Formats: sequence, C-alpha cells, structure tokens
Amino acid sequence: MKCLSDLSRLTLLPTYAMPLLLALFGSIEVQAATYYVSLSGSDSNPGTQSQPFKTFDRAVAPLRPGDTLYIRGGLWTQQIDLMDGNKSGTSSAYIRIVGYPGETVTIRYADSITSGYGPIKARGNRGYFIFENLILDGINSTNNTTWQIRDGNHHFILRNLEIKNFKSNGLFIKANGVQVVNCSIHDQKKYSTSRVYGIYFNGANGLIQGNKIYNNPGGGLTLYPGPISNLIVRGNAIYNNNSMSNSNVGGILLWGTSSSVISNTQIYNNLVYKNATASTSGPAHGIDIGPYTSGTKVWNNTAYGNKLYGLFIHNSTTKNALVQNNITYGNGRGNYYNGGSGTIYTNNLTTDPKFVNSSINNFQIRSDSPAANKGLRLSSVPNDYRNSSRPKGTTHDIGGYENY
Repeated sequence: MKCLSDLSRLTLLPTYAMPLLLALFGSIEVQAATYYVSLSGSDSNPGTQSQPFKTFDRAVAPLRPGDTLYIRGGLWTQQIDLMDGNKSGTSSAYIRIVGYPGETVTIRYADSITSGYGPIKARGNRGYFIFENLILDGINSTNNTTWQIRDGNHHFILRNLEIKNFKSNGLFIKANGVQVVNCSIHDQKKYSTSRVYGIYFNGANGLIQGNKIYNNPGGGLTLYPGPISNLIVRGNAIYNNNSMSNSNVGGILLWGTSSSVISNTQIYNNLVYKNATASTSGPAHGIDIGPYTSGTKVWNNTAYGNKLYGLFIHNSTTKNALVQNNITYGNGRGNYYNGGSGTIYTNNLTTDPKFVNSSINNFQIRSDSPAANKGLRLSSVPNDYRNSSRPKGTTHDIGGYENY
C-alpha cells in the first residue's frame, strides 16, 4: 500500500484531534496574493510581475480578500467586472486594485448600455475595496453612463483617481462608508438637459477629502437627498462648476427632504471659488446649506467669486448650523445669507481679506490680513487646506489657509 501524504493523513483524522494539531503546529493562515495584468501579458500566464495576465476578466477572477491587483500602464478599453464571481473584501482585508506605481493607467471603457455600469461594474452588496492611481476617462462613452457605487455597495476607498469626460456625474455614490481622497474630478460632459455634477453623494460615514472638483457642467458637489449622516467634506478645491441654466448647484450643495434629513455634516478647509460664473450658468451659491439639514458644521472655508452668495443658509428647516472662521468675499449677490433656525455665526470675515493674489486663485492671506489670528481655536480643525498644522500664531486664522 502506498503511504498517504501528510495532507491526506490530516484529512483522515477525526475532528476532535484538530485542536491538538493546531496547538502543535499553529493556525494555518491564507497569505494575501499580488497579481499583475498588462496589455502585453497573456491569460495563460500565472499573473506574476514577470508573467502578467492580459485581461481584466482573467486578473479579477482569482482575487480574494486581502489581495492586490496591479494594472500596468497603457490605454485600456476593458471593464473591471467585480460582479461576476461576486468579489468582495472584508473589514480587515480590503481588495486593492491599483495602477502600477510610476505608470499611467487610463481606462476608456465604452458601456453600450444606456445608464450602464461604466468602467467598473461593482453594484450590489459588496464592499471593502481600494481603487487608486487610475484614470477613468469617459471620452468613448456614447450614453449617460458613469461609475455608480450603489445598490448595497459599502466601504469603497477611492484614492488618487482622475475621473473625466463622462456624460453623467463624475461619481454617483449612494452607499455608506465611501471615501474619495485626493482625486481629480473634472470636465464631465453635458448630456441632454440632465444636470451633470462632479460628485453626487448620498450615504453615511463618508469622507470627501483633498479633491479637485472643477469644470463640471451641473455643479461641483451635490449632497442629496438624504438621509446623510456623519459626512466629512474637507480640504477640497471646488471651482469653475455649473454652466447649465437649469442647475442651482455651484460649489457645494447640501439639501435634505422632510423624510430624509441630513445631519452632522462637517464642511471645512475647502476653497470654493468662481462657480456658476459662465454666461450660461444657473443661479447658484458657493456653499449652499439647504432645507432639512441639522447640525451642519461650516468651518474655515474660503468662498470667493461665486455667482450668488458665498454662503447661503436657507430657511427654518435648516437647523442649528455652526458657522465659524469662514472667509466669504467677492461673491456676486452677497457674501452671507442666513434664513436658518438656530444658526451660530461667529468669527467670520466678509470684508476684504487681503488675499495674496485672488486673480491667479492664490487665496493665502497676507500678513496684514484682518483674517490673521482672528478665528476661534477649533480642536476639530487641527490643519488647513494644505494639511499644514493650525494654529501658527495665537489662534486660528480665518479661511482655508493658516499662515500666521
């Protein structure tokens, strides 16, 4: 009789013996794997760095929680499909899909389905993904398609992405636990009369941080309709959005409904400027804290040169907004309007802040600025727009920058 292998012997042992074996040999851990895909690869390869896969379908197939897929540089016209095979990470083991460091990875997938899935197909109850160092370019799209994070999606981290040229919102997010960090979201294309935003967001426990959101025809960032809770919007530059006459979204719009209130949103250290200034722009504000919102914190933002008001707080259903340390100056209709209930408004500046050079969008303040060392010292805002520490002087400077 042939001898059984060690592995075969283990499978024949009764279950009561397994705790003893684990005590003797330790638990067996599945190690995270790293795969590679390249336009010059082959799907018959093992997916290593020296022998990469060729297609996204083949490269996605083996992914398990904790694994990483590196996409090598080039112009890709394939779709990343995470629904086939029901891919999902775990809270302790995210799946990472990453453009190879130092290389430019552009994905131009033309979805043939109107309102289709876009370049990344991942809807449904799946989450714990990290996407980074990718360019998602909708220039080849013929329909109003984009990447939509929705229908049960959760815990997606989007980092260092460029998203452009889609005939729809740059990002449509209706999910919890989504982070959009250090991305460039710009130049989406008008599709019929549909409003096309940089980001359309609805969800809880989200983070929108360090992004540049610009030249989107419907507006920059739309937070609608609720319920939205515990969202942080910080350190973004949001500018030159809204060229559509039927859109009322400028830089940031926060707007709930009677049945879907938006609560505990923090908006701070953002530069919101020159939105809705085109001849075709609709009526829009820089930062718009709309109806059915509660407890919104608006701290240390700079709102300059927007079409209507720099900061507009709507009506009695806009409750308990906390507005501190903001510069709102040079806006078309006015710098600040408050129609809200229970608004706290302190240490803000609506007169000339003496920017270094607003004509070239340098909104740092000069040493003789009335914003220097005139803000409240806010423990919740320890850094400025550049992530430089606050305060430099005796207390916070007013506005997005901390200089003195």
